[in-house]
Amino acid sequence: MFRNFYLRSSVIAFSSAAVGLFIASCAAAPPPEADEADGPEPTEDRDDAVGIKTVGEAVNQTCTTAAVKGLSAQIIAEGQCIMPNAYAEVPDLDNISFGPNVFAFLETPARDALVKALQANPSKSMSVNSMLRTVAQQYLLYRWYQLGKCGIGLAAKPGNSNHETGLAMDINEYSTWKTALKSVGFSWYGSGDAVHFDYTGKGAVSYKGVDVEAFQRLWNRNHPEDLIDADGVWGPQTEARMKKAPPDGFEKGADCNTDPDPNPDPDPDPQACGSYPEGTYQCAPDGNSRGKCESGQLTTEACSNGCLIKSSADDVCMGTTTSWSCDGTWGTKKADNGDYYVTAFGCYKDENGTLQQDPGDNCIPACLSQAKSAGLCANMTGPTCEATVNWYAADAGRFGCLARLRVTNPKNGKSVVVVALDYGPNCSIEKQVSHAALDLSYPANFYLFGSEQGIVDKAKVHVVEVDASTPLGPVTK
Repeated sequence: MFRNFYLRSSVIAFSSAAVGLFIASCAAAPPPEADEADGPEPTEDRDDAVGIKTVGEAVNQTCTTAAVKGLSAQIIAEGQCIMPNAYAEVPDLDNISFGPNVFAFLETPARDALVKALQANPSKSMSVNSMLRTVAQQYLLYRWYQLGKCGIGLAAKPGNSNHETGLAMDINEYSTWKTALKSVGFSWYGSGDAVHFDYTGKGAVSYKGVDVEAFQRLWNRNHPEDLIDADGVWGPQTEARMKKAPPDGFEKGADCNTDPDPNPDPDPDPQACGSYPEGTYQCAPDGNSRGKCESGQLTTEACSNGCLIKSSADDVCMGTTTSWSCDGTWGTKKADNGDYYVTAFGCYKDENGTLQQDPGDNCIPACLSQAKSAGLCANMTGPTCEATVNWYAADAGRFGCLARLRVTNPKNGKSVVVVALDYGPNCSIEKQVSHAALDLSYPANFYLFGSEQGIVDKAKVHVVEVDASTPLGPVTK
């Protein structure tokens, strides 16, 4: 659900003097090895790449991990060559069914435990919506999460999801199966991700990195002129090849009888580049510079006006001029110079702890489900979420749900970090001033300007996107 922008738009057009006028599911369980948490995985029925030529193109042209179904099947087959017990297929029993995009594999002891639970409860039905996930699928989820696309509120880096280890699964009837699954060695994640189970019983082994190594071997087999280390470690070198890989699979698939990595020269130390990608500029976590990796060497460039994240090109340093357009319901084009006019909206608690609400706003943010999945507003209503978070904005159409923004008042130098919880403002608001606008919470307005602002006030702020881990609230130097 998104807000009634038309009601709110008619209110915030007045000046600030008009008072009273605002993410294969899974958070991976810690045992036996899970480095990062995941969010919901799209479950559309489409099962082919539909003309998409590379995995990199799939990031921008689809919202289903089925786009890499062919490549994923090859990765699983190659993984079984590397470690025969890593991926054991779950048999087609009468009381279990699988979603259209599910790869029905677990590590062997986990598979056997699941079969035991199913056979002991023949009258109960189980439907699985996520089980084994390959590094190709995880790459899509992680990039969608970074870009704020496809409703992915949380995703682990490739190589770090428990779904890649052969230990995890998500089932719809979790309450029906909790006792039976626990009795054979599965652990329930809990209410934070109720559908998720991890096998932690006898024989549980994390096959972390097997899918990454499988992809590396497949790449080397098909590209002897561009060999990389088949070490099972995700890094800039592997990421660069994943972007180029065919989503429907390589010409030469899995082969258990050949060595696809005939001792290539070691890649330059991927740690030298940190998280920066190969050959493509990416904004720094603080938004003040950009960098890229070139053959293991990090190149950086300071951005005096801040760095601007682009969805399908190199991230760029912001300039000093911009062109404005807003032709739909709300703005989707980022200001090239990072400058916006501020308006106020939303629910908040005043200094007495009383909940205040905009009369033209229902205070139910469009990004509420993502905020709940990410743990930002777990088990909260919309108004409670906004009043608890306090520091938020409504410009997810431009920046994506849960994007974090450093917003600065250039006149007094005050800065605050906010999270995008909603879509807006309406294009009719921006058309009044022919300028990009940013809806900010009342607490953010009060901190930056001392009062709430309306669009006709033309109160200017400078906006820079920052890393998702950046703390919300006032920035203190």
